[in-house]
Amino acid sequence: MTSVSQATNVMRRAISEIVDPGLTRAEKSELWKHFDSRCAFCDASMMPTSRQGHVDHLEAGGGNGPRNRVLACWACNGDEKLDRAWRPFLREKCASDEIHAKRLKAIESWLDRHPVRHPPSSPEIERAVRDADHVAREFHDACSRLRAAVKAASNVGGGIAT
Repeated sequence: MTSVSQATNVMRRAISEIVDPGLTRAEKSELWKHFDSRCAFCDASMMPTSRQGHVDHLEAGGGNGPRNRVLACWACNGDEKLDRAWRPFLREKCASDEIHAKRLKAIESWLDRHPVRHPPSSPEIERAVRDADHVAREFHDACSRLRAAVKAASNVGGGIAT
């Protein structure tokens, strides 16, 4: 079951992707080759065709361009790093200075090859983003109220009339 927060996050990611589109197919292929189909943080081997590997944001809020994307396994991406800064996280994942230096070099060489991408901006874009974010907040609030109403109706032995 999808939570209200998950649904709202999907809306917010869609808004972000409109303003700052994610990687192209060619950029994703380049990323997988650069990291040799391995997690940038823990070096776990991954297959591009499986769901175990993710093209993950390096820095939360850093945009959707190639400079802010690395490969991350499901554990590093979903369970461990979350919105933490990548440099201290990488340090934690490395058992030795030698391993850390190797993984850091791979990430930094990727960053060096991809300049910061600045999405287009204008007063109209900023206004539309604020409006879309407002709709996402309203959606979240409405769904929370709906969930509470369904729960209350279930607790009194009732159901939702059709």
